Amino acid sequence: MLPKRAAHDYQQRFERWAGWVVLMSALYGMALLVRVPLLGQRDILPIETGLYRLAESLSMLGVAALLVTFSLADGGLSVLLLRGARIGYIVAGRAWAGIALSLLYYATLRDFGGALLIGAHSGMLLALLSRNSGVLLAYPSLVWLGVFFVLPLFGVVAASLGQTTELGLVDLSAPSLANYQRLIMPVGVSGLVYVNIFVRTVWIAFLTTVICMVIGYPFAFWIARQPERWRNIWLMLVMIPFWTNLLIRTYAWVIILRRDGVLNSLLIDLLGVISRPLDLLNTPFALLLGLVYGYLPFMVLPLYQSIERLDKRMIEAAQDLYADPVRTFWRVIFPLTLPGVVAGSILVFIPAVGTYVVSNVLGGGRFFLIGNLLEQQFIGAAGDKAFGAAFGAVLTVLMLIATLVYFRLGRKVSYT
Repeated sequence: MLPKRAAHDYQQRFERWAGWVVLMSALYGMALLVRVPLLGQRDILPIETGLYRLAESLSMLGVAALLVTFSLADGGLSVLLLRGARIGYIVAGRAWAGIALSLLYYATLRDFGGALLIGAHSGMLLALLSRNSGVLLAYPSLVWLGVFFVLPLFGVVAASLGQTTELGLVDLSAPSLANYQRLIMPVGVSGLVYVNIFVRTVWIAFLTTVICMVIGYPFAFWIARQPERWRNIWLMLVMIPFWTNLLIRTYAWVIILRRDGVLNSLLIDLLGVISRPLDLLNTPFALLLGLVYGYLPFMVLPLYQSIERLDKRMIEAAQDLYADPVRTFWRVIFPLTLPGVVAGSILVFIPAVGTYVVSNVLGGGRFFLIGNLLEQQFIGAAGDKAFGAAFGAVLTVLMLIATLVYFRLGRKVSYT
């Protein structure tokens, strides 16, 4: 526990920071007052265009009065906070009012950038008033996740309840679960097409994860046992593929695997093993090869981190108790490195489920996965955006379940 004086100083520090944030809001309001009602400009500062449109529908005098009111209120609050007044509850009310104002602003003017600015500023005030440094440090990432994950997720779920019109728009006038029912309904004589696509995608992602595990674990173990200088070199070599775009790397495999490619030329001309070229492209082998190649580093890196932290005294203790190498691995090494196994599996499985670049390029469209279906529904001329949104929502739920399983297993391993 902090002494009473130290606790008061700690509280005052956060409230002074909140005072500076409120002061910036007041100054920004004055800048908008000068530019919009007085100068009539609307092209530089955020919210200018929205306020100008609001002035055209209402009156410029009303917008000016609104800006003056907010600027004076924020200015007064900032002065009180900077002088050490205990008005945190009033500032918290102002922050919640700002969040409500951001929602009203977006609903009225459809200006997402301006609404984001107002809401982010109010959220910053709440983070400061919480007097929690952890919350304050997490605030930027929370805003990022809220804007680019939570809000789009709500949009996808809402679109999945509508119906796609002839113009390619989503009609939400009569929401229903018809698109979700369509996922599990047979399609003519083809049967449960969408269920089969889902099962096929999960199976291929599972195989990719297992293959990456079989290849990546011994490789990561070998790297962790190298001298430190060589370990850094091998880790750099593992990360080199990230320097090139995945699409370019996938097309490189096309050059290698096609009938007149590098591999067939090597087998026919140099080694003389075969007499006719092999059909390697557009096969399950090519698809799995591309997926393993693309996602293997995601397995190696967390495995290396977990193995590198392994306490060698545990292995020596097992050997002193006459455990053979196989039993030492399964009873000591593998359980202690299980957090890396779980992390690597999640990092490989999740992107493998959503892939469509590798299946398009190396699968030749013969292996229709969830990613290909989503691409067809949103990009194709005959696409159904509402149905694609339903499939996307199901895919998101799958990813969330996989992530929750990861955290649950990681928690159990740490307790053990």
